[in-house]
Amino acid sequence: MDVCFCTLAIHAPYRERARQLCRDLAGARMVVLTDCPSDFADLPVRAVYHQPTGPMAEDYRARLARTILVIAGSMQGAAAYHDKRFALQVALETAKTAIFLDADSRICSLPDEIDLPPGLCALPLVQRRVDEHLAVCGAWRLPHFEEVAMQIHETCQILADSFWCHESCLGITKDGKEGSFFELWGRWAAEMQRRDVYSGEGGVIGIAAHAAGWQVYHDRLEELSCCLTHEGGGPKAG
Repeated sequence: MDVCFCTLAIHAPYRERARQLCRDLAGARMVVLTDCPSDFADLPVRAVYHQPTGPMAEDYRARLARTILVIAGSMQGAAAYHDKRFALQVALETAKTAIFLDADSRICSLPDEIDLPPGLCALPLVQRRVDEHLAVCGAWRLPHFEEVAMQIHETCQILADSFWCHESCLGITKDGKEGSFFELWGRWAAEMQRRDVYSGEGGVIGIAAHAAGWQVYHDRLEELSCCLTHEGGGPKAG
């Protein structure tokens, strides 16, 4: 399989979880974008140093408390890790297909074959258009999405045309449009973060895919998702 897995592991709690994920994926190609590559020196993975461009989990606890929701007594982060696009780009340097997994994911086994179509594959956890999803989840973000859409695309119609993509597991297969996709993702990320909006990367990813001319497939990662568990729950304490 011409597939390379990748993840983003910034700060100790996520590096430790990423190490577990790397062990789960033993034998598969793996890229880890991290602030401490030496933590992965004993594992057969490609660890690449990365300085985050936006706030990460530890930052949310230290200085961005207003973006953290307290739900049932636990802290749930509203973080948007747009930097996962860099992990995907590194993985695509040596593979036709890159699969991003959140660092706090575990895999019990890998399918015998992974064959993804050109474009973007996402888990079927959210299959709403961007405007539909924002109407029911984090509606305060909608004006910011509309403002950036007008700035970059000169219309808000793209919010109705693009699918929200659940961002904990993404598959990208090259077809020549990936450069446009990553460029658009980067532009949106910069504009949203400039407005202090650090959630909603699932919408940005879907918009970038649509604008780049990619179809979003929600049914091609099902076999992998059956082997996948995701801890989630926002910034990790340890």
